[in-house]
Amino acid sequence: MSVEGEESRQQWLCGKAGGGVNLQRVSSIVRDIGEQPCLHQSPIKVVIAISKMLKPEKWQAVFDSDGKALGFQKALKLIVLGGVDPSIRPEVWEFLLGCYSLSSTADYRRELRTARRS
Repeated sequence: MSVEGEESRQQWLCGKAGGGVNLQRVSSIVRDIGEQPCLHQSPIKVVIAISKMLKPEKWQAVFDSDGKALGFQKALKLIVLGGVDPSIRPEVWEFLLGCYSLSSTADYRRELRTARRS
């Protein structure tokens, strides 16, 4: 492919014959968008709020004495805002994926977990 030859002056088309996309036009649009001042600002930094993370203590507080989940909405809010502490992640995901009902007891979940693993 020559740099100054006829090929460099041709319009590059992508797609079906006659109904293609003019790649030169697309590249100029992308170049124009890239020159917008809002794209030259400092990059956005994503920070996970560690203080909002669902910790084991707060996870245990979600359950009553029988092990039924009572305050699951608060736990969900913490999960969305800050994630889940790695030490309780498997147990939390079992609830998020619907493996257990919120009304299930701790004993029932223990039996079900044991039966699945055997």
